[in-house]
Amino acid sequence: MAGATGLAVSASDRIAQLNNIDRDVAKLLQYAGTAIKALTNSPSESGRNQHDQTRSIEQRKSKFSAASSEYFGTLSSIDVRLRRHIIALENAGILPSEMSAAELQSIQTDVKSSQLSTASNKTTITNGGLGNLDIGWLNSRNDHAEKTMEADLWGEAQKLVQRTLDNKLRLEDEKDATTSDDRAMPAG
Repeated sequence: MAGATGLAVSASDRIAQLNNIDRDVAKLLQYAGTAIKALTNSPSESGRNQHDQTRSIEQRKSKFSAASSEYFGTLSSIDVRLRRHIIALENAGILPSEMSAAELQSIQTDVKSSQLSTASNKTTITNGGLGNLDIGWLNSRNDHAEKTMEADLWGEAQKLVQRTLDNKLRLEDEKDATTSDDRAMPAG
């Protein structure tokens, strides 16, 4: 693939460019986090007076605007660079290029005609009457098991968090009971 200067871009250059995109994805997440943090109240701001809070709101608006601008700029840059890589892969024949509607129609017509000729030539029942239907392909289209597993994992995570909070509260209660017992005992 020729670059903007007409020189071929090596595989190592492409990998370096993809690494840069990878770093920018991490920056993208940081910008998103900064923008979200600017929208929330931090605990340190709760004790400030009204004038400081008004100024803080203006600062947070400014911080949000800057972070969201950086986010969308970086997102656009990543999108453009990834599209360039996709085009380069298509031109190199590594990825199939997008087909026109006419090409897609032609392929579908060929598939239908081959299915009709195959069906007329076959008299035996295969795969339990399902023919060449790939059951694995059908199963991969159903994400019910995945959703069920995800729900189970979220349930387990919720139970773990609840147990952790219960243990923490129990330990705090025991600590409070111990310190109140120490205060109730007369010095000897």
